[in-house]
Amino acid sequence: MTEEEKTELLLRAFYVDQSRLRGYIFTATRDYHATEEILQSTAITIAQKSATFDFSKEMSPWFSGIVRNLILRWFQTQGKAAKHVSLDVIEQCVAEPEDFESGVISTRQIALKSCIQKLPVRQRKIVQLRYVEGKDCSGIAAELGRSVQSIYALLKRMKLELRKCVEVQLNRHEVAS
Repeated sequence: MTEEEKTELLLRAFYVDQSRLRGYIFTATRDYHATEEILQSTAITIAQKSATFDFSKEMSPWFSGIVRNLILRWFQTQGKAAKHVSLDVIEQCVAEPEDFESGVISTRQIALKSCIQKLPVRQRKIVQLRYVEGKDCSGIAAELGRSVQSIYALLKRMKLELRKCVEVQLNRHEVAS
């Protein structure tokens, strides 16, 4: 197998595994932009090191190892300690790619979407700005003409409400099944 073929094979496998890795990175960093940057750096590292990969081994654990190192490097460059994050626990909890295809996650996603739709319009706007557009709390506060503290407090309350709502919906789904 040529170097080019090895690189292509690894990058194809990486793109198949990308959703799981994105979840792992975002769970650790809680930063959309860092997640995308780390994913790009992972692809670059895979391409650069493809010649040294042992093709008798699984690719996914190798990708996870690269991601883990990049996450730790990100924390260092941010001047943060990864004390609140257990990468081992995150790795065990992040779904495998086949879980995405089998619908294991979709029930939770459907419940979350339903719960978000029940929020008042202003709160849905804040969810959109924070989690879809990736704005920080100060940016949201400036855009909506509110204090940063009020945005933090509202997001905290909404997360708790959404978590409760999702759990209720999932429990109803289990009872109905």
